[in-house]
Amino acid sequence: MRCRLASILILVVAFGCGGKSVQDSKLFKLPSGKQIKVNGVGRMDFPNGDSALVMNYVTDIPIEDMVALRKEVDEIWGVFQKDVEAAQLKTGIIRATHVEGSGLVKTGKGYGFVFEKRDDGRWHSLEDDKK
Repeated sequence: MRCRLASILILVVAFGCGGKSVQDSKLFKLPSGKQIKVNGVGRMDFPNGDSALVMNYVTDIPIEDMVALRKEVDEIWGVFQKDVEAAQLKTGIIRATHVEGSGLVKTGKGYGFVFEKRDDGRWHSLEDDKK
């Protein structure tokens, strides 16, 4: 029986994986079969009163390869969107981090993708506004 990523992500939050190292990330399989390493999922409240559900994950794709990264994020969003809606929020953020190096010294870059639910009920990526 296949578990939904949404249910598994709730477990990630319950065990507080947000501050753990990359090695402590939890692996999850996407519908395509690709695995992603999720560091944590949690609610973020903003000063203006809005809130968002945020997923932090580690990607093997360099941040500079935005075409491939966006394709991966779109697949993740197809599953994570259900979690955002279940939390009754209108904003979901997927934060991708790419880590390079070995041993104790590593470097990393990150990029956040913001998805908002419009008044008509349709979801929209703010990344599309930059094109």
